[in-house]
Amino acid sequence: MLVFLHGMWCNSNVWHNFIEYFKARNYRCEAIDIRKGLDLKQATFMDYVDKVASMISKDDVLIGHSMGGLIVQKVTEKKKIKGGVAICTAPPKGVGFRNFSLTLHSLKFLPKIIAGKPFMPSRSFVKKFIANCIDETKIDKVVEKMEVDSPHVAYELAMAKISVDERKIQSPLLFIATREDRISSPEIVKKIAEKYNAKFIVKEGCHWIFDEWEEIAEEIAKFLVRIYE
Repeated sequence: MLVFLHGMWCNSNVWHNFIEYFKARNYRCEAIDIRKGLDLKQATFMDYVDKVASMISKDDVLIGHSMGGLIVQKVTEKKKIKGGVAICTAPPKGVGFRNFSLTLHSLKFLPKIIAGKPFMPSRSFVKKFIANCIDETKIDKVVEKMEVDSPHVAYELAMAKISVDERKIQSPLLFIATREDRISSPEIVKKIAEKYNAKFIVKEGCHWIFDEWEEIAEEIAKFLVRIYE
């Protein structure tokens, strides 16, 4: 089965087009609402990882976007599965980078993180960093698809606190970056792929992959053919 993992502030609904695409090719698909049933005031990244790990089997393929991409890495460290795809992934600890513009604009979230209050990004943040390649008239539709998320997880991701031991990973991985991504740049995603000696691909687009999704789906389909051979 293909199991889809959304990113920070999103939910399973963003994967609708991908799921229809792969169901038409006879794959069983499921998208997980990672936050469902968790207390967002207390939830940590490892709570998300443990939830996903408990729901999948060795025959499943994990496909994650952004935060979901890092969950793919952490779950495959914990258990062997059929394969994993990380799209515009958040970086694990040790992949050095500093996006000063992103860090500066993220400071506005600091009071909510300190207070332990779940939050979602502002429209201006979405426009500048998440959906910078999307037409201005569609930004509001992107924001409407977002939900509040855990302040603890936001901090862990922003500070790259999550370590992954690549020596423990036995599952084939594919990393996909987008050329205009202002959160997970192609340079960063390439470094992450190199950490696992995994295949790395760059496609057009930005961090928000769900409007122009077809080419990414095609690359995933090629990966699936290889691992199911």
